[in-house]
Amino acid sequence: LVGSEMCIRDSPAGHGDALWHGEFIGDLAVPKRVAVAGGARVADLDGFLLPLGFEAQSRADATRLDGRAAALLEAFASGVNAALHAMHGVYPPEYLLFGRVREWTPADCLLNGRTCAFVVALTGFENERTFDAVRGAMGDALARRLYPEAPWEQTPTSYPVGAGDNAPEPPLHGVAAGSNNWAVAPARSASGAALVANDPHVPFVPLPTFWHHLHLDGGGQRVQGGMFPGFPAFGFGHNGALAWGCTTGFRDAFDVYRIHRLPDDPTRYRTEHGSGALTRHRETRPARRGRRLTHEWESCAHGILYKGWTHHDGVELAVRAVPSDLASCFRGYLDLAAAGTVEEFRAGLARCHDGPFDFNLVYGHRDGTIAWELFGRTPRRRGDGLFVRDAQDPAGQWDGWVPFEAMPKQRNPARGFVATANSMTDAAQCAVAFTATHCEPRYRTARIERVLAAGAAHDVASVQALQADVTGDYAPALRDALLAAIGTIAGNDVAACAVAVLRAWDGTFPCASAGALLFARLQQELPHRLFVPLLGPKLGPRFANGRRAMPRLHQLLLDAADPLRADCERASGRALDAEVRATFFAVVARCAAAQGPDPATWRWGAVQRVRLMTLFGVLPLVGRRFVALDAEFPGDEYTVNPSRGIPVRGRIYAFVGATSRFICDLATPDEALFAHSAGPSGDFRSPFFRTGAEAWQRFEYFRSALWPAEQVPNVVERVQVG
Repeated sequence: LVGSEMCIRDSPAGHGDALWHGEFIGDLAVPKRVAVAGGARVADLDGFLLPLGFEAQSRADATRLDGRAAALLEAFASGVNAALHAMHGVYPPEYLLFGRVREWTPADCLLNGRTCAFVVALTGFENERTFDAVRGAMGDALARRLYPEAPWEQTPTSYPVGAGDNAPEPPLHGVAAGSNNWAVAPARSASGAALVANDPHVPFVPLPTFWHHLHLDGGGQRVQGGMFPGFPAFGFGHNGALAWGCTTGFRDAFDVYRIHRLPDDPTRYRTEHGSGALTRHRETRPARRGRRLTHEWESCAHGILYKGWTHHDGVELAVRAVPSDLASCFRGYLDLAAAGTVEEFRAGLARCHDGPFDFNLVYGHRDGTIAWELFGRTPRRRGDGLFVRDAQDPAGQWDGWVPFEAMPKQRNPARGFVATANSMTDAAQCAVAFTATHCEPRYRTARIERVLAAGAAHDVASVQALQADVTGDYAPALRDALLAAIGTIAGNDVAACAVAVLRAWDGTFPCASAGALLFARLQQELPHRLFVPLLGPKLGPRFANGRRAMPRLHQLLLDAADPLRADCERASGRALDAEVRATFFAVVARCAAAQGPDPATWRWGAVQRVRLMTLFGVLPLVGRRFVALDAEFPGDEYTVNPSRGIPVRGRIYAFVGATSRFICDLATPDEALFAHSAGPSGDFRSPFFRTGAEAWQRFEYFRSALWPAEQVPNVVERVQVG
């Protein structure tokens, strides 16, 4: 915990506030050539985060913890501080970059929880900002064709669109790329008991893994599973009565409002019931080398007015984020861990609902109950939150919060299983929390549902196979559409052979597949070739790198009557089939240059890899010492075993994926199977740095149970404290 967490946020001993990014790493900038957030500076990041007030909120929440919760966080903080003191000033090497050290506090635990949830929530916010940027620059006619799934019947009519390309975006971008969980009812389980599985997807870098594997016995807790970093609560796990797992719900946690100041009083703005006050804020923070950075912003009842954030027509914007109660949320997580009945568990979920996390929680009980529940504080909106609205628009207001009982859920469904994978689990219920524009397509969800529905006696082995599944059910139809566009090839033996390889491909993404390589490269490149000419050099890359570009490309390829085809063809100057064919030749040429002239020998794994490392793993020469694993990695973004990667020098390095896997058959509720992509230590010198990495890469698991300490088998190291 110390090596991985204290480096996130350090300040001098006794100092009440954190050192901000500009203080410990300087005002660096993202290179302008980077498609997403290119040119953004560290000062921009600090300026975006500071007005959100996470630290002050966390300190206030810490004062409202009840006695038991406060005592547990005090004990956790004491343990972190004891480890810090034991280092005698010789800290992990990351501290060379990230500044000074001070003692940990309970408020830091709550801050870490709030930060984890915030980064995930940014994905939906980015989707909203890109959606609004398209409307502002291109107008609603084209936006409707790019986003046919949006709730266009709720479009605001108080302002025009298509007037300009001024489209502010946050300097911090979410990295969420999904997770899977499911629970199988006793009627579909070989053991006759409920079966729960979860493989949450988070960044692979830096080590140690995001989820810390722990067995906690004491303080009213007897639980085992994956704990959040620095926030001592179990996102997934089992306690002898229940097992549960989480996936991101992508509930709409942000709204953006147009702010109209009163002409005769610029300190006030128009609201539904008249006017409201605008408050100015100014804060100066230290930066490296003795410099100081000043951040200025305004706030109002409708959110934060970031300096320079205006709409396409110059109207100022306010960003409103859903507030959260970490005191209630932490108490709720303690209740989950201690619950013995479904009713006690659901009472804990109702408290978690007040917090910053929005999770699809799937759980099973040893009595055979299975359920899915979406929780996370959500505004009760009068109109859909996808659109930017005027602050005085009645349809843009919040009327309190959606009660926990009104959130989407399923309990003991007739089909015998529940499953979620970051998409619309139940379209009939999800509108209360988000729209399809906020979340992922149903590819992984549909694959999991299909496999679960096809089996009548699921067991641990079948669940392991599903977590390792790299079948893209969505891919064969797209493969055929691509082949039809590519057509017959003559006079180019390599390209002709590549067409044959693609035609024979079965839609799976193992490392050895040449067809997977060709398909993946095509679908990665086509959004840029099609949408950048359509939307321009500024907005095009933003859309092409966003979460809606790939499903929109798929729809475009599969539907010959899609009206967006004409738009893309007009922008690029050639037919869609010709663009696909040209892209295919370019992909083939690059693959041949990298892997030789015989497409039959090409490998997807030669391009897609996973590299598990600390931050120092990127250093030349010495970086290898900080790498726990560098290996081929199967799957693609939409397979059950997923990989959302980053292109680096001709390869794609998996950045987000299933760093942990969990399976619990409640026929033996005291035990479960786990896999973690690395050990619990971020210190490359520790024997626990690389623990589990190779076994995880081979999709192997270890058994871990709620053993008394003296009965833990195969102990490598035992340290008794207190």
